[in-house]
Amino acid sequence: MGHALACRSIRIVAAASLAVTILGAQTPAPGIAPERQPDYQALSSAVRALRRAATGEALTAQADKLIADSGSGIPRGEARRKLANAWVLLKGGSWDAKQEYQWSLALRPDAVVADSSLPFMVRLAQTYPASYKGTEALKIRVSLSHNDEKEVRQIGIFDLPAADLIEQPFGMYANLDGVPDGAYLVRAEAMDGGNLVATVVSPLAVVKGITRDHAAIERRLSPIQGHEGAKASVRYPYVLAETVNMGRRRLNDADFGLPYQPQPPYDFAAGVVSSNSLLKSLEAGKDLLYRAKGDHERYYWFEDAGEMMAYHVYAPLKWDGKSKLPMVLVLHGNTRDQDYYFDRDDHILAKLAEQHGYLVVCPMGYRPSAGWGANSLNRPPANAANVAASGRGGFAADPSRLRQGELSEKDALNVLDLVTKEYPVDPSRIYLFGHSSGGAGTWYLGEKYAEKWAAMAASAAATRPAGFPFDRLKGMPILICHGDQDDEVPVASSRNMVKAAKDAGLDPQYLEVPGATHLTIVALVEPKVFEFFDGHPHKTSTAATGVKLPNAGAARH
Repeated sequence: MGHALACRSIRIVAAASLAVTILGAQTPAPGIAPERQPDYQALSSAVRALRRAATGEALTAQADKLIADSGSGIPRGEARRKLANAWVLLKGGSWDAKQEYQWSLALRPDAVVADSSLPFMVRLAQTYPASYKGTEALKIRVSLSHNDEKEVRQIGIFDLPAADLIEQPFGMYANLDGVPDGAYLVRAEAMDGGNLVATVVSPLAVVKGITRDHAAIERRLSPIQGHEGAKASVRYPYVLAETVNMGRRRLNDADFGLPYQPQPPYDFAAGVVSSNSLLKSLEAGKDLLYRAKGDHERYYWFEDAGEMMAYHVYAPLKWDGKSKLPMVLVLHGNTRDQDYYFDRDDHILAKLAEQHGYLVVCPMGYRPSAGWGANSLNRPPANAANVAASGRGGFAADPSRLRQGELSEKDALNVLDLVTKEYPVDPSRIYLFGHSSGGAGTWYLGEKYAEKWAAMAASAAATRPAGFPFDRLKGMPILICHGDQDDEVPVASSRNMVKAAKDAGLDPQYLEVPGATHLTIVALVEPKVFEFFDGHPHKTSTAATGVKLPNAGAARH
């Protein structure tokens, strides 16, 4: 996944040689380990998943009691202790003083994105009370390492005082001067003489000048009039560093999205280099991003969220820079980001954009799993008692999740507005496409803002037709796709939605691909999605396109 601020370099080939590489497996989520300090929700979900697969009456009975007790209104630290205890037992271990101490530790750098030219402190804390009685007074060895655990620098060895690390975390200064920019782990090891008692690590991005230089960047931007899009890209790494250091976002997949290939969530060092290059160009009177062709990342200030947001743009290289462009807004699925569908399947999305002459845009959607505001589509059918509480169908959701959904929806609309104001987009040829939760988002945003779209397509969408307001979609060209071997969203989800849509007077086209899974369906149907959009060149057109399935099989209705 590329996060460069300038145009990303992707080789575009002719349509005749378009190749599709189907992914064989989804990028796995990181495993649960005490030294990685999993958050409460991640630990809770992992323990419950492990419990479902566990056998052994005595073992599961112990785990069940611990799990039940962890949700009984006790302090969060105590709940973590019980969940950790259950995890250790279910993994075949024994819960002793060493395990209890290991799971209690937390490492808290004062800055997760650290400026190597400034003082740096990291603090050792605990999430619940736990002590370890060693043969000697414990010492803490702190070091800096790469993600491959190759040590870069020893920060120091410190005597750990007999203090309450909950009320008063133990602070340790570190000298980062001379450490090359990049992604690291801060590693703290509790030592009892020569014996390792516990380890705890925390991600750290080291970037020289990321804090110190921000004010100077703003002073240089101040006299430049206009060019708000390019100026946002100049600011992005500096503002993102502040956002992460304030704790509003974390350097992990939950906040940045699973990358196509394993790598840091964001390359701050590369971002700073690109930022300075863009700023020099602006000072010279050149905006390298305005109506840029090719593949590139863009940013804007999202006022409602109080954050900078990323979005991904591809403008055809063959575009003459003046003609009106058809546009596709692509909504990614849960745990993904604005880059994922551009980066997978041999960059097929960019190649299709080039082949068909479309401007293709993918927003972040505020957070990887915020859902585009379509929460109601995935909740159980409503009853009279909860409709008023939850809005358009379904049970009332957690307020924070609803807020994330609202921001996700607004982000998509903001990006649509920004792009259509910058590029000469044909307003009668704006299309909507999404996969998985992005497919659910397509149904939701497609209906709510039906006047914006010439046509819409959804792939492997998890939806519930009960109570869905189909009326505003009458006359809208709709393509629904699903693989019959989908292992994440049952194919019945799309079948039921198509039937309900037809019963409501709509005429959706349905492509069901035999043998396709939740993952492989994307590259198989994306070419057909663009053909479908080509067949509906204006909002007023409702003529059938006669779309044919890929070689994987024939359509089933």
